[in-house]
Amino acid sequence: METATIDKISDMQRKSLFFNFKELGMSDNGRHNFISEFTNGRTDSLTDLGYIEAQDMIRQLQEMRRNPQERKRHDELDTKRKGVMKAIGRYLEMCGQHPTTAYIKAVAVRAAGLAESETNHDFNRIPAATLTRIYNEFCRKQSVLKIKNAVAKVS
Repeated sequence: METATIDKISDMQRKSLFFNFKELGMSDNGRHNFISEFTNGRTDSLTDLGYIEAQDMIRQLQEMRRNPQERKRHDELDTKRKGVMKAIGRYLEMCGQHPTTAYIKAVAVRAAGLAESETNHDFNRIPAATLTRIYNEFCRKQSVLKIKNAVAKVS
């Protein structure tokens, strides 16, 4: 019975995690995104964390509180991911599709050249430089499609 207790996140760890999230100013959505990224997409809930995993997350959050550059890096990656999803989604909508979030992530993973076996996990592993490249490519594709549609209307 004791091994099951050791494997689960403790109440003190849960309190510490919520305190650190609050101190960093993370919203509920930001907290869930952080947990999902930390666990490589396995979960977005504290309930599913193990004891050691929770300890590692507490250490990382405390480091982010001490080191503003680490928090800035996390925020920049989050912003880039959202931008990539928006650019891909807008392009697909311009093509007449109604994509889901999972489909958009799969397109991003494929554009990044990563394995498509576990899309959510791989999407969060796309490096910043690759996110920028994908964003620029899909913005360019939108521009080309707008010009193509404008020319078709004139003809």
